[in-house]
Amino acid sequence: MSDRNDQLVSRRTFLRLSALATTGVAIAACAPAAAPADQAASGEEAAAEMDTTITLWSWGTEMGRMLDSEGNDIFASSVKEDIGLDLELGLVDHPDMAAKLKAALPAGTGPDLVNTDFDIMGPFWGFVEPLNDWGAPEWGANWKGDTFSDAALSEMELVAGIVDMSGEALYLPGNMQLLGWVYYWIPTFEERGIDVASMQTWGDFEAVCQSFVDDGIAPIGGYYHPANLVDWFKSLVEVTAPDVLAEVQVGNGEFTSPGIVAAFDLFAKVHNEYMQEGAIGAQDGNAVREPFWNGTGERPMINIFTGTPYFGFLNHESEVIREAMHNHVGTFLLPGSKGLAATDAGVAMLADSERKENAWEYMKWRTLGPGGEHIVKSGQPVGAKAIEVPPQGTDFDKNLGGPLLEAMVTGDNVFRRVLCTDVYQQLGIVLPGVTVGQITAEEAALEVQEAFDMSCQNWVQA
Repeated sequence: MSDRNDQLVSRRTFLRLSALATTGVAIAACAPAAAPADQAASGEEAAAEMDTTITLWSWGTEMGRMLDSEGNDIFASSVKEDIGLDLELGLVDHPDMAAKLKAALPAGTGPDLVNTDFDIMGPFWGFVEPLNDWGAPEWGANWKGDTFSDAALSEMELVAGIVDMSGEALYLPGNMQLLGWVYYWIPTFEERGIDVASMQTWGDFEAVCQSFVDDGIAPIGGYYHPANLVDWFKSLVEVTAPDVLAEVQVGNGEFTSPGIVAAFDLFAKVHNEYMQEGAIGAQDGNAVREPFWNGTGERPMINIFTGTPYFGFLNHESEVIREAMHNHVGTFLLPGSKGLAATDAGVAMLADSERKENAWEYMKWRTLGPGGEHIVKSGQPVGAKAIEVPPQGTDFDKNLGGPLLEAMVTGDNVFRRVLCTDVYQQLGIVLPGVTVGQITAEEAALEVQEAFDMSCQNWVQA
């Protein structure tokens, strides 16, 4: 990592910059009494100089929390200690974030910062502060490419292009996710003589699943959660219609195309034939995951927020889960699909913020500085090149960490997400309907396309 630090923002440089900012705050706080009005700034200007507050809206992503080893909340205290800012955090559930933004941003009543996710931001990118004029003077003209991974950069460029601001940066990437990779219990597969490397096609995967079904075992654990349903669907579209979703999500093509319609049917087949009975309606994710983690072979595979999101389980409170993650769980890419590399949450500065200097200091801290380093200590990768997930010194490094971290930067992991909250929500409605036979795949695809036409076309640049 040290070889490339000459081109990147080193932690030492970041801390020096942060120290200067903090020193400025301290000097202002210790200043003598104000001079007469004709010799000093106005009361409003003085208050602005003294303002150390920063407001952030987020949901319960890793970017919106920070816990110590004992589970204590140290988010605000860490921000204060490191960069001298007083963090005011507004937490809302992920499905409610878009509605909150819709009400606040046009009225100019939003926060200074918002954690971003492309399933909630939709047309709200127009309310954020472009960042090139902040990043380039500090780190040089090629600051985005020098500082962030290829996966993160491809996503940043896609979003900028959609809102007709190609080349601009609208947010800084935070923690990254790689979805579409199945987790499996290595001892179970070894006992049955299954070599995951031999599963090259979707048919190979189905044959393995059927071998478990024939023995009365549901091979995959699943449950109802809108994000999990959509992640499964996105992975299966790559099986039935490779690369099509990447175009449809920006208005080039339609969800009603035959390949995407086929993905609805394949989704229903996976949930009905290869998951435990009633998976599409199961509400307790922990109860669904438990048969996988206990290693009895009752549930040999799982694809519930798998890929890199599970890296946080390296430090799980359960010793059983920690042991499994470190030594007994492996992974493979869903055959015929592609890994879905995406930012779980970046951070954007609102254009209406009156504390932009504060906001910029926070953004650097959370994505490139100690705030980002804290995230990777939990095992989660981030978009910044200079911050790497540390080796665990266990079998995790070859079974999970090696393949998944390498896949984060491969060309196959082209960013493909549904960049509109209404489409995302509609998928969460129709996918269960197709699975239980309430609607057909064709009807589901039409409903999703209608949601796209109504809510996305007015801002997506095709």
